[in-house]
Amino acid sequence: MGTIFSESLAKFRKAAGFPTAYRFYHDNGGKQVLTFSYRKYLLFEQGEALPSPGVLCRISVALKLIPQSPPAGRLAAAWLKTLAGEEAYGFVFEPFISIKTETPGLSPMHKAMGGFLKKHPITVAQSILILSSYDHYRSFVFLANDEGVWSCEAFAKTIGLKNATAVKVLSDFVKAGLVKKPRDGFYKACRESIILEFPRAEMMPPGLNDRMRGYQAEMVSSGAIAWRRMNILRADAVELAAFYPVLSLSMSAAAGYEVGEKTKNSAIFAIESRVVKLFNF
Repeated sequence: MGTIFSESLAKFRKAAGFPTAYRFYHDNGGKQVLTFSYRKYLLFEQGEALPSPGVLCRISVALKLIPQSPPAGRLAAAWLKTLAGEEAYGFVFEPFISIKTETPGLSPMHKAMGGFLKKHPITVAQSILILSSYDHYRSFVFLANDEGVWSCEAFAKTIGLKNATAVKVLSDFVKAGLVKKPRDGFYKACRESIILEFPRAEMMPPGLNDRMRGYQAEMVSSGAIAWRRMNILRADAVELAAFYPVLSLSMSAAAGYEVGEKTKNSAIFAIESRVVKLFNF
């Protein structure tokens, strides 16, 4: 029999793009990354066990829940309700625990877009391969933004790789399930108008996220700014954190402008959203 927490966990897992408990567990690196067994996770989803606070934090990260966001708060509240019981929760905890149920500033457009976006998580193993070299990373960026079928020679010439390097990259991607071969000698990305999402930095091996940032900086430095805006303001750090989900969804919504085939004005654009704390004030 399910519990408030187990039902919430399954709901958030599906919303994060993991159709099954098996996919969620193994795509996130299994026990080596999550620190608990698959059997244990099944007990969480079946309502037979509750994770410890530390494990709950790990699960929240694997679900890509933004800290202090309404979704993260709802999962934590479900855990506490299951631990204490709904009656005890309502009598003892609810009077002094404030759970945000809505993201401040989230417009009806953002809410509607969130329901239509189809996300596909990139596994930890796939992430390690993609970030194994700069050539692998920029090849992935190229293929993730194209729906065409490429010969190895045409792919190498277009992206600027040596043929031998292109052969290795494409072969690696086929083995990892990132690229398929519709016919011998030709390659096509495994994508169907979906948003590919890397795991949170905390789920990947140490230093891997920094490597990705380096690759991205190298790519951005080679381009030209098409549009830029910066806003510097004084804000409460906790309150401002409520704005992060709005930024995150807006970034995902940019995928609505994506085209899978070359047009007269098509190009690869890097769209970045970040919040930098300058100093305490």
